[in-house]
Amino acid sequence: MKRLIALMIALMMLLAAVPAMAEEQILPSDDVTLTFFAGNGDVKGNEVTETIIAKFEEEYPMIDVVNVTPTSSSFSEGLKSLDAVGEFPDIMEARDVPMWVRAGKIAEVDPELIALVNNPPAFNGKHYCVPTKSDAPLGFFYNKAYFAEKGFEEPKTYQEFLDLCEAIKADGQMAPIVVGAADIWHMGFSWMTWYINYVTNTDPDFIKHLYTGETKWTDDYVVDCFTKYADIFLKGYVEEGFMSTSDSQIASFLVTGKAAMFISGSHMVANIKDADPSFEFGWFPLYNEDGALNTWGGAGLNGWMYSVDCAADEDKLIAAKLFIEFYLRDDNYAYVCSTMSMLPVTNVVVDFGEHVNEMVEVQKASETVEQGWNSKWGENEIPTAFRNFSYKIAQEWATGTKTIEQGLQEMQTEWDVETQTFNPVTGVGIVTE
Repeated sequence: MKRLIALMIALMMLLAAVPAMAEEQILPSDDVTLTFFAGNGDVKGNEVTETIIAKFEEEYPMIDVVNVTPTSSSFSEGLKSLDAVGEFPDIMEARDVPMWVRAGKIAEVDPELIALVNNPPAFNGKHYCVPTKSDAPLGFFYNKAYFAEKGFEEPKTYQEFLDLCEAIKADGQMAPIVVGAADIWHMGFSWMTWYINYVTNTDPDFIKHLYTGETKWTDDYVVDCFTKYADIFLKGYVEEGFMSTSDSQIASFLVTGKAAMFISGSHMVANIKDADPSFEFGWFPLYNEDGALNTWGGAGLNGWMYSVDCAADEDKLIAAKLFIEFYLRDDNYAYVCSTMSMLPVTNVVVDFGEHVNEMVEVQKASETVEQGWNSKWGENEIPTAFRNFSYKIAQEWATGTKTIEQGLQEMQTEWDVETQTFNPVTGVGIVTE
């Protein structure tokens, strides 16, 4: 009997060991160098990225992650520059996914990685990136103590927002709004808010209908949208040095009392706290005239992707997969999401503060929630270069060097030129497998 029991115990131990052996981690056969490329516009985001890379290299000393992100150019231009000299990175932040798929530069990601996240979006029925966040709404961060002192309240309609800006301007203590327009991509935060409220709220398929010719940038409701947008600057509601103010400076403008508000994403929660841990701030979304909410957010084609060349190198592919798994591991991912105020795409539990919780509730209450105009794919995908062309026009509107009508006519002309070689509705410029 004792012998039988001993055999049974030994068998149980052997069976218990089988899953452990089956789950043994596959490592590169030799030392590996991974070139890495990510957005570098946010100071806190850079810090989080560096922390994750350092922890990863400590856990996997055979893998060297070399950050090749340039410090001076925009994300897309920086990646194009590396590609032009034959130095396309191994692993990179996922932006402009359709463009890079059509260029044959990025690979389908391993199904095991896709299984780590909830409801991953696909492009042409395939997964080319592992999502890492679901975006919270854009909105205005504001000086809570100043609002309380002056009796100002969070606006619940667009007219109330304008009245608030006028009251802060009349008070004269600080500028109503600070904008970091020295970074052209920063213009997207305000652009997106007005665009969603007044363009796609009127026509959800506005971009598709531009391709078909059913609508134009010069249509009346588009003129109305960007007239509202430009008036915020032209009426003196924005701190006058905005063209020389960078995105990285706006948190300090808020906490030092130079401006009462700024518009940005949830990632700025950490930046404000870093600028002054004791500073009291609030947050509100921009409502339209009827008090309706139309917000930017949700999960899109963002996250991590790896190149075709990386996928073709067995050891590099193993290293890239290890990095993505490491990033999404509960302890690391919870740190990223809580620090950057990112809504998770896994089941990890994140302890968010009041501001992000409020953003989540606003998103739930919104009539429409949509991805940014430059983050869509399919028939509503814009030509890659058109975004920054438009933001340059927005800077000219803000400085009063171009009228709304002039700017929108130039945008329509540029659109007509770019869509001669790229039109996802007709298939022009779209390479399919």
